[in-house]
Amino acid sequence: MIVTTASNETQSLTDKARRLSAKYQIEYYPRKKEAKSLAYMLENIDPQIFVVNNMRGVSYYERGKDEAFFHPNMAFQRIINLKKGGKDSMAEACKLEPGMSFFDGTLGLAADSLVASYIVGGITAAEKSLTMFILAKEGLKFYAEQHPEWSKIIGRINIKNIDNLDFMRKCETQSFDILYFDFMFGKPVTESDGIQVIRNLACYDKITAGHVHEAFRVAKKRVVVKSDGNGIKELLQLGFITEKEYQRKKFYYAVLSKY
Repeated sequence: MIVTTASNETQSLTDKARRLSAKYQIEYYPRKKEAKSLAYMLENIDPQIFVVNNMRGVSYYERGKDEAFFHPNMAFQRIINLKKGGKDSMAEACKLEPGMSFFDGTLGLAADSLVASYIVGGITAAEKSLTMFILAKEGLKFYAEQHPEWSKIIGRINIKNIDNLDFMRKCETQSFDILYFDFMFGKPVTESDGIQVIRNLACYDKITAGHVHEAFRVAKKRVVVKSDGNGIKELLQLGFITEKEYQRKKFYYAVLSKY
């Protein structure tokens, strides 16, 4: 894995690529050293390349795969809807209120974390995949620079590159009001291009009894899991409930409440 710049290499892009290289301990490779196409570099230099550019901030390329990059999808539209007095299914299932402590155990592209940040304030999120972690963290930073009106909400998200179970095991009992998980579905429930381009980068861990035990210990109020219909039987066996109000056309929220 290496980090380089777009073909229109500038001093600004070079400086940023070098900073990312040092920050994430990824080798920096000067683009001008080869003056070759990205396809050539993927085939002959490294099959995994982060590219610093002016359009997306940072893009990720893997040999044989499409470009992957951060995109907030519908997150900000959901927030705008909330500002207008509308409802949000995730927020309702979690019963989010201002001032709550919230842990998102499956950050992904941070859509749910952004909505939670708008409602409760500062939150903590975990992303196991290093590639996804870098895309989300750097992508959010770049997005905030391009859209300063959202910078406050973005800046309240504390992202950690860690397995969610490992993180919870380090937490004290009742550390968070709400713990939320949206494990990647085997089949997509959305047509979003943003989701499609990161599907091969995400971790496909499944919720286990160990997750539930730790999450229930760490939660003050409730644990919420978003899932498709294929996981309902397993979640019911783990003690979750799936009330009608939390069901949607292609997915549902399963809840484990402490009261």
